[in-house]
Amino acid sequence: MATYQFKGQDIVAPFRITSNEPAFVADTVSLKQRRVTQGSQRWELEFGVVMEDPADTFADMVSSFHSTVTMEMPQLNVRGETISSGTSSSQVSVNGTHAAGSTNVSLSFANGTIKKGRFIKFNNHDKIYLVTSTFTTGSGILSIFPSLRQTVPSGTQLLYRDVTDQITFTAYREVSNVSGIVYTDGILSEAGNINLIEAL
Repeated sequence: MATYQFKGQDIVAPFRITSNEPAFVADTVSLKQRRVTQGSQRWELEFGVVMEDPADTFADMVSSFHSTVTMEMPQLNVRGETISSGTSSSQVSVNGTHAAGSTNVSLSFANGTIKKGRFIKFNNHDKIYLVTSTFTTGSGILSIFPSLRQTVPSGTQLLYRDVTDQITFTAYREVSNVSGIVYTDGILSEAGNINLIEAL
């Protein structure tokens, strides 16, 4: 994984990305399972940071604990290459209007590919989406997860890492996180695990 930062501090492993999509599960008398999702989904991140400036980090964490925070959405490596060295360099926009609930979005011409497993956004709202099928050169359909959370009008720009400096993840800190700092041996300091919940 490339180097990413949270509030100016380098993120360190272990790093976790979780899709929280509540579902109801019930067994029938024949032991078949019935599963129903609510249709809601959010991304959750968990990681540690290298604290270069404990005082600055402490001040930020305490003073803005209940406010939204932003950071670049970490991208995963794809088949041995870094996500920031993709093959597409086109500005890409949406063809036609796509209603909330759609998992397929028609795109304008693009050169190269937008690979499966990349996180993307549309510039008319903050929700992060995952590409579920590699999109190749030319006009076509991009498959995403989760389904669109709001209508995406025709001409809306698709934001993806190859042509955009950042795919901004907007989140809240998990309320159970330490709202402060921990000192070890009076010298080393840490903020513990940081858990972020996507702000919907």
